[in-house]
Amino acid sequence: MLLLVASGFALPGCSSTEQLDPAAPAATAAAVPVYRPQLSSVTVPVSISVAALEGRLNQEIADILYKDTNLQDDNLAITVARNGNLRMRADKDKVYFSVPLRVYAKGRWKWDPCKICPSIDKTEDTTFDMIINTESKIGLTEDYRINTITSGDFEWGATKPVIELGPLRIGLARFVEPALRQQMSNISRQLDKELQNRLDVKKYIAEAWQQLQQPVMLNNDLNAWLTVVPQEIRMAPLQGHNGTLNTRLGITSYITVTTDGKPQVQVNKLLPKLIVDSRMSDDVQIGLTASIPYARASKMLQEQVAKQTYTFDGGKSEITVNEAAITPGGYQLVLMLDVNGKTRAGIFTKKIEGKVYLRGTPYYDAETASIRVRDVTYDLDTKDRILSTASWLAQNKFEEMIQQQVSIPVQHELENARSMLQATLDKQGRVHESVLLRGSINHIAPDNLYLTQEGIKAVVNARGTLTATIDKL
Repeated sequence: MLLLVASGFALPGCSSTEQLDPAAPAATAAAVPVYRPQLSSVTVPVSISVAALEGRLNQEIADILYKDTNLQDDNLAITVARNGNLRMRADKDKVYFSVPLRVYAKGRWKWDPCKICPSIDKTEDTTFDMIINTESKIGLTEDYRINTITSGDFEWGATKPVIELGPLRIGLARFVEPALRQQMSNISRQLDKELQNRLDVKKYIAEAWQQLQQPVMLNNDLNAWLTVVPQEIRMAPLQGHNGTLNTRLGITSYITVTTDGKPQVQVNKLLPKLIVDSRMSDDVQIGLTASIPYARASKMLQEQVAKQTYTFDGGKSEITVNEAAITPGGYQLVLMLDVNGKTRAGIFTKKIEGKVYLRGTPYYDAETASIRVRDVTYDLDTKDRILSTASWLAQNKFEEMIQQQVSIPVQHELENARSMLQATLDKQGRVHESVLLRGSINHIAPDNLYLTQEGIKAVVNARGTLTATIDKL
């Protein structure tokens, strides 16, 4: 008996090997929702030179403003002509005009003393100068039209109205003034009409709206593009200062930077209703994306966990990872680990080998600027096989160990995108035939992760300031 016992201790430990053959989960990504970064306002400073506008008005407004040569209807014929250039100035929300006029008036009076008496038909004419001074308060309508409310008065020029009767010269100013003052409202309405027709703001805004929707290449090597999808238009009230009419056009937009080729854009030509808003800022939030192909993510995982041995139960059990790969699994990542391991119980050793599939939810870790996984668990089929062949592996913390190690850095990609965008803004260069961008990126915050069929897309919001100048309409 003692010999038998002694010989039993001398025998090598009994061992067996069991094969893990779980079915690989289908490598499918869930439908990716359309990414919508937060709304931003690209502000477009707009300045209109008062001198240029004055020159344009003087070129386009006819010299003869009003002409009536018919004496038959009201016994009055009148011609109103410009007597020099219109003058214009702007201050705060008002525009002031001074229009020199020369007025030629012919009056007719007719008297029939009796039926058989000869009638007396007499005409007299006069020419005089006057200066119309108006004040127009400028506003904007929701259909992008300039709305002006004009009031005005007049003063006499170098020549006042008189009538000559032989050697007599009779001043008519005191008789004419009441009639002229009654006509000021008509003159003001005509000036409003001219201003609204000459200041075609809608044309320029419509061109800016469409131009901003064209994708802008930021970097040819990375195939990086900036896209602006405008949503609404805000405009600050017009203000006159230092010889210019100034406003700020704020186009509220979704702005993204992508590195997977030129985006296909459907240009929206329909302008939304204008919102008048004096509290616009230059703050923007730009969605930056970094795409990590699964092949690259698998390589990183391989570097982190392959050839590593994990021990449990004080060294009684261990498992070694030979190869690793990452594939999509709906909204989760599937981690494939090719493993072999063993566990001892007394004189018995039990070995396993094969593949293990883990599932984990990806998230962006701002502290390490990397993609990590949480809630790592065995895939259902893998867990069933482990429970039947290597229950000890299911009872230990293998999933947590792997979870702590998985880290896919994206800081380099995001920093490249940020630096590329900042370099474009620093140059203050032309990124489109008619668009000049200026601004700075000063903060990056994580947004979300999306799993596509090709790779992991990490999205962060870059915050800063951005202005666009439309200078070649």
